[in-house]
Amino acid sequence: MGQVGLILSLVLAILLAVFAIQNAGPVALRFGIWSVETSLVVVILVAVAAGAAVASLLGLPGWIRDRSRLRHLARELNGLRATQSSRFPTPPEAPPPPSA
Repeated sequence: MGQVGLILSLVLAILLAVFAIQNAGPVALRFGIWSVETSLVVVILVAVAAGAAVASLLGLPGWIRDRSRLRHLARELNGLRATQSSRFPTPPEAPPPPSA
């Protein structure tokens, strides 16, 4: 995530905070027989946090796959470098020129 992504994330977080604060009225949440009354700010922030957590979890397999592939390619590159250095040894250094 570059600087632009970080700035956009901060702007989005500020807009979310302003929206949540402006909608601070009480709200009743009902799910089946369960019921609770809380502030809408809490509902908004919990929903955003849950969405961020789900998005992170959905992106985790791809991140793990990319890291594994990167390690595999690094090992392959190191193997190729070792093979190349054994096939083409570096020439010995020339002696320094005589001093006058």
